[in-house]
Amino acid sequence: VGETALPGKHNLENMLAAAAVSWAAGIRSETIGRTLRAFKGVAHRLEYVGNFRGITFINDSKGTNTGATIKALESFPQKVILIAGGKDKGADFEDLAPFIKKRVKRLILLGETRDKIVRAVQKEDFTDFILVNSIEAAVRASYQLAVEGDLVLLSPACASWDMFNNYEERGSEFKRAAKLLGRETNEKSKGEAS
Repeated sequence: VGETALPGKHNLENMLAAAAVSWAAGIRSETIGRTLRAFKGVAHRLEYVGNFRGITFINDSKGTNTGATIKALESFPQKVILIAGGKDKGADFEDLAPFIKKRVKRLILLGETRDKIVRAVQKEDFTDFILVNSIEAAVRASYQLAVEGDLVLLSPACASWDMFNNYEERGSEFKRAAKLLGRETNEKSKGEAS
């Protein structure tokens, strides 16, 4: 189980539970281990998108509440550039703000909750945030702010309905924008090298 590609203590706990149930059902430990090592996770849940110019992009669009975003932030050892915000479901974001202060390098906010999140993080004396109007603008801003070794995490802590039909569409747009930016950067680098 220690060889899994999935980040986060909560994923490890889920894998251990799955392994225990499988073992109790009579499945061979070698089969369980092989399956767990091969499992790459589920789309839009701490999904690895790619590494472009040494910057890793992770899609956690399914993180539609503060608890899910806290788990996502706890999944990585380094501070991250967090893209958050979306449809207001009544959360006050007070529980998320201390985790942002501790685990976020830069905060990029979009959607109808962005001002509400700003008020919550300012109470924690966190001021390193910017406001954007689209997921593409959020990806571009994160890329401009990031340096090699940084991790950009989309984990909105909100629903998607203010800008998208569902979290899948939001996550797909994030992935599309990140990959497009990665291709543009690679093409620019190749052009400069010639």
